[in-house]
Amino acid sequence: MAIELKITPELFNSVAKSWAERIERGKPSMKKNQIRNFYDKVLELYEKSQYSNNFEEEVLPFVKMLNSKVAYALNRSPKVANEEFKKMMESCIEQVNTKKDLEVFKYFFEAVIGFYKGGK
Repeated sequence: MAIELKITPELFNSVAKSWAERIERGKPSMKKNQIRNFYDKVLELYEKSQYSNNFEEEVLPFVKMLNSKVAYALNRSPKVANEEFKKMMESCIEQVNTKKDLEVFKYFFEAVIGFYKGGK
């Protein structure tokens, strides 16, 4: 199930809830603070984008670099990410090409965290 980062009535509701549940069912289980650490990086990039005059050169490369951070977390021992989280992040990161895209990704990720019950 691919994520389309276009604002619709359900993007921040049922779509985000569905992804939160998929990540929760994934193995290994992810603690909420592990997901929150990635959200904090997205938030940091979003804030940087608000003051950037050249998003494509100053911010976008670091958004795309999040894929490597997720891959590292997935391959670490012990693992701190799961395949479902990786799928969500890759799908979202792939669609970020503008400041507005990053803003929608930030809000979507925030909604996922809100629905995520993890913490085991």
